[in-house]
Amino acid sequence: MNIRSRLALVLLSFLLGLGLVAQMRGRRGVVPDVPTEEQAALIGSLVVANAELRREVQKLEGERQAYDKAAQRAVIPQMVEELARMRIVNGGVEVAGGGVQVTVGAGVNVVDLQDLLNEMRNVGAEAICLNGVRLTIRSALVADEIGILVDGRRIEPPFIFQAVGEPTTMATALNRRGGVLDLLRGAYTGLELEVETVPLMVLPAVRQERGYVLAQPSA
Repeated sequence: MNIRSRLALVLLSFLLGLGLVAQMRGRRGVVPDVPTEEQAALIGSLVVANAELRREVQKLEGERQAYDKAAQRAVIPQMVEELARMRIVNGGVEVAGGGVQVTVGAGVNVVDLQDLLNEMRNVGAEAICLNGVRLTIRSALVADEIGILVDGRRIEPPFIFQAVGEPTTMATALNRRGGVLDLLRGAYTGLELEVETVPLMVLPAVRQERGYVLAQPSA
């Protein structure tokens, strides 16, 4: 039986005891068959029992409060961990770890780079940079008459993707037959393409996080 159930049972017993005491006192002198001494003894025992129940209620209430505080303390580390994970996803913090570096030479278009970005996410990249620009779920790769821009910043070839994740797994998946890199090799003769595993790389945070003016928390 958990603390809340025990507390409810004790409170119920306590209230029943109070009701019996009140009833006995209200009927004192009305029940001629029970001697006054026995009535007094019965009331005294009920009072003692109620006092014990009151102490039990206080004890259980203390246990309940301690349990609630412990539960709150257990939730805080989870919240901190979730916040840290979200800051990584949103690019709010610098990250470090092993991963892969993919170098793509001149000649590809923005669609090819977007396909490669999606491929890297699909094979387990946890954080990605392109030419030193941290990419997030809101990042946009676009092309104009001059070249390619990432989140409004112009980038020039060679295009260097850095991705934090399990190095061997990602390198193997990226180099698989029929993958994006394999298709690029077939589409662009002589294209510079290189995949390297890196034991440790450091990716910068997003340079300027997007501000929110109209969007506000609902609670």
